[in-house]
Amino acid sequence: MKRLSYGLRLSLVAVALLGVLAVGTRQNPFSDEVSTRRTQALSGTPEQQAAMEALYHQALAAGEDQVTVYQAAMDYEWQPLWAHFAQTFPGLRVTYMHLSPSAVTDRLDIENVTGARYADLISQPVNVVLDIAERGYLSAWRPATAHALDPRWHYKDQVYFSFNKVYGLGYDTRRAEAANLPQDLTQLLTQTWRDSFEYGAPGGGAGTTDVALLQLLAQQRVEPNQLQQLRDQGGAGGAQETGVISLAQGRRALNPWAYLPPLMRQQQLGVPIAISYPADFTLLVPFGQGLVSQPAHPHAARLLLSWLLSPDAQALLASEAFSLGNMPGAPRPAGLPGEAEQRARAAMLSPEATAKGLKEWVPKLRAIWQQSL
Repeated sequence: MKRLSYGLRLSLVAVALLGVLAVGTRQNPFSDEVSTRRTQALSGTPEQQAAMEALYHQALAAGEDQVTVYQAAMDYEWQPLWAHFAQTFPGLRVTYMHLSPSAVTDRLDIENVTGARYADLISQPVNVVLDIAERGYLSAWRPATAHALDPRWHYKDQVYFSFNKVYGLGYDTRRAEAANLPQDLTQLLTQTWRDSFEYGAPGGGAGTTDVALLQLLAQQRVEPNQLQQLRDQGGAGGAQETGVISLAQGRRALNPWAYLPPLMRQQQLGVPIAISYPADFTLLVPFGQGLVSQPAHPHAARLLLSWLLSPDAQALLASEAFSLGNMPGAPRPAGLPGEAEQRARAAMLSPEATAKGLKEWVPKLRAIWQQSL
């Protein structure tokens, strides 16, 4: 059967998407909170507060009442932050779209072709957000709150890596004791743990395991033959929340790169799981935020980006989303020891090096994992 051209396929998808947008654009939305009076104070230096206050009044004067975010993270992690934003800036609300890395690129392609603009701010994994910037879909702008941000964590004034997702070695406390956990990849690949661990399947391009293996390869902490062993001796299952659920249900004893937020929430509910931070299994994945080139709500979009880099939001990222901010003095989330943070930060590649490395290694990893076991 003849394959339709890319242009025709994109046009057909655009028509379908516009139909969806006509009836609503949000996936798994949280209840919009619109405050009528300020109940949360601004944070930051006087100059930073003044800059945010100015953007806030400009947004209201322009008739802006919302800011739309396209992000690859579950919305329940972010509801407390968006509520806090609405309480800080009465009359504004965050409209949140949970979009996968591939879906957000498709959506921005379509918005660019059709001219129907809905996005204001994107928040995506390191390689995805840099790819979006390279496509010309982001605008350059520097928030007043970004002045203290390490240059490593911003890109051409288009992308600001305000936080990192946190991962560690998750384990079922009924099946594994803390004192006996594997301390590196070599120990994980012994017969002791064969068929007892699960990880997100590599080769997806934005997956946790891709970044974890790239980092280990860069540090020369993994040999090529160990990649095949990892494939053969463990289970390539779900990532993020799905992987933690598998762990919580007792289907596996270990999850080498378990996502901290759902693990901590399950633990708080009394599920017998825990997390440890051996060097090979401790991972920070940068998430970058950027303004789209033609935001639907430009002043509100700049305000939200500024606020995410403020002390108040950086603290909320830790306490509510179990994420680690990149601003100086950003607090650690519960469950992440200081020593583990320092070790993980020291091992991180730069965002540009991560994106470049993934372009090289994702096809190789995909080929390995698609081989017959």
